[in-house]
Amino acid sequence: MVDKKTLDKRSLILESTLKLLTEHGFHGTPISMIAQQAGVGAGTIYRYFENKEQLINELFTAIKRRVIKAMLQDYREEGSFKERFKHLWRNLINYCIENPEEFHFVEQYRYAPFVSNVTREESFIILAPIMSFFVESKRAGAMKDLPLYTIVSLLYGPIVSLSKLHIDHNQSLTEERIDQAAEACWDAVRKFE
Repeated sequence: MVDKKTLDKRSLILESTLKLLTEHGFHGTPISMIAQQAGVGAGTIYRYFENKEQLINELFTAIKRRVIKAMLQDYREEGSFKERFKHLWRNLINYCIENPEEFHFVEQYRYAPFVSNVTREESFIILAPIMSFFVESKRAGAMKDLPLYTIVSLLYGPIVSLSKLHIDHNQSLTEERIDQAAEACWDAVRKFE
């Protein structure tokens, strides 16, 4: 059983890593800097993580878990495909806006060579409920019969762009604008009768 003190140190190391990586990048963030930020010795970090790459992979996975939890908050399978889609889409963009460090981290490192195939596969498993929704929507004829990666690209790209505009203060995303964007994204993937 993991005690609370161990969990707190591990979480503190992960959060310190997130903060520093978004500020200084991978090469500008040595383990010694993470240790200093977390208020632990460098040796303590190596008790929890084999190396910086493993630390980043675990941070990536932890963030993906938080993202999926946020997307599924108050999600109900009883609604129409459009309602369910817009709920998931809105929850994701709101999460990105409310958690800019996590958003920037995922955007910066999701294609990095040190993010392992195991981490990528685990991320896909974590996102399984969302992928199931897309598969169900396609089978029911509510969404276009496109490959999943195409659907995800069509829907995630606008979230990235709009979140960046909002976070960088170039645009203010009101609930109305978010709803308009969600509607436009639904129109991009829905199957027209």
